[in-house]
Order: sequence, then C-alpha cells, then structure tokens
Amino acid sequence: MPLGYAFRKVRGPSIEDCHFLADRWDGKGWVEDEAESWVVQVSAGRMYALKSQVGWLTGLWCSPSGGVYVSQGGGARGGVHVSLGKDPTVPQWEFHPLPLLAMGVWGVDDHFVLTWGPRVDKREDGMFRWDGTAWHPIPCPGEVICVHGLSSTLVYAVGRKGLIARWDGSQWHTVPSYTRAPLTGIHVASQDEMYVCGGNGVMEGSIYGWSEVVESPGMVVDVTKYHDDILVAGEGSGLLRLKGNRLEHLEPSLPVTSMDSRERLVVATPEELADSLDGKVFRRKPLSEFVDLTRDIPTMW
Repeated sequence: MPLGYAFRKVRGPSIEDCHFLADRWDGKGWVEDEAESWVVQVSAGRMYALKSQVGWLTGLWCSPSGGVYVSQGGGARGGVHVSLGKDPTVPQWEFHPLPLLAMGVWGVDDHFVLTWGPRVDKREDGMFRWDGTAWHPIPCPGEVICVHGLSSTLVYAVGRKGLIARWDGSQWHTVPSYTRAPLTGIHVASQDEMYVCGGNGVMEGSIYGWSEVVESPGMVVDVTKYHDDILVAGEGSGLLRLKGNRLEHLEPSLPVTSMDSRERLVVATPEELADSLDGKVFRRKPLSEFVDLTRDIPTMW
C-alpha cells in the first residue's frame, strides 16, 4: 500500500524560508506507532529534513532569533525539542523532557516560551515556561489549545469549553467568552484588537472583553491578521476573510490548517504550502516535494 503524507503546520516569513511539520504513515490510517512526524526547513527554496521520529510532534514555533521549538505530546515521553542552530545541513537538537504530554508551544522570544498539555504525574492540565535556561511550571488556565500574544505581559490562551484567559506576567485571568465550544485559534494584534476562532465561528475582543462577530460555515481552526484583513483557516471551507459580520471565501482551493503572517501570508494545507503578498495571488509548494525529500529514507516503524 502506498505511504500517506501530509503537511500539518508551517511557521516562517515565506514558503521559500520557513519550517513545517509533516507526517508520513503506512497509508492505512494514521496511527501514532506506525507514523512519523517530521520537522523540515525550507531555505532558499530548498527542503532540508531536520528531524524525524515515530511519535507525535504536536506544535511548532520559531523565535525571532531563528530558534526552533517543537512540542512532543505522544509516545513514551513528552517535552520540547529545541534547535538554535542556523545551518539546515547540520541540525542541532536538544530534547527537554517535561512531565506533560506537550500539545503546543509558543513564545515571545528565546527567554519566554510556553508549552502546555496534560500532566503525566498529576491528573490535571499543565503549563511550563522556558526562561532561556530552564523550564518552570506555571499555573495552567484550563485545557489549552492555542496561545498568542505580543509580550510576556500580554498573552492570551484559548481552548476547550470556550476557554479564554489572559496572562499578565504573573498569573492567568479567565475572561467570559460567551461559548462552550472549543476555541482553536487566537491572534492578538494589539491590546485593543484580538480575534478568536473555533467550532462556533469568530469572536473579536480586547483587554476589556469579547463579543461574537460571526458564525462560521463549518469548522475553523486558525485566525490571523494580515495587513488590514482578518483571515480564517476554514479547512473544508478554504481560506476565509472576515468582512463586517460575515465570512467570505477568499481562496476556496486552500483548505488551510495553519497560518503565519509575519511577512507574506504563509499557509499550510494537507497537500501544499502557499504564500501571498496580497491574499489573492498565491505561490504554491506541493506535497510532492516532501515526498521526494523522504523517498529514499527508510520508514522507522
């Protein structure tokens, strides 16, 4: 049976300069013990395999200095893989084991990085903060799915049961969200402009509170602001744009699962990576390039 392949998450300023997570499995259906997670870097348009393993690599974040942080939430161990190396031909990784199944990772810089997930030593959700030297446990506001912010004193977390919480530099404050649906994406543009998305649609907020803006036509998984547009990853609905109190189709051919907007708008779908300067014309990098990269590398299961 042919192997299965898929892109999952992407981070970076363009599809010619980015990192992404991808999966390779036996083709019969994704099962953790018979599937590989890959970390791949694209530099000057060329793909380099940085890391692969059996076991679920769940999250990806790239720091402003070029550090790469990858959370691991499956298999026999949980924690964060960290690479501060700049040369994609010589990957340099350290694994930082933590007593939780890390389901995501995000940071401000290399001195403020958060990871979260179920604790393995306690029956509770956990969160750890990296200060550049060590990981320290901090209170967790609930079952977190996504984190975003602007500084170490302005960070928001969203998650299950409508969770929205703000980190003020020392503790989390849960705020009303008007929904019990899972919230899957958060983008903080400023203290006066923030967006959250989830199974129920999109909400707009600020440090003063939140309100529902629009219901979605289906599941939405990520949200970002690019130039003056609020863009939403609609998976089956494609790339959506928020216009007033409605969502309009911007690019239906892109079933987006992950986005970055630091320079170009960069998106990942299971079948391709794409980027754009205007949200209209997209360059595309097909999954076949990842297939070619790994074709002669034996499977690990």
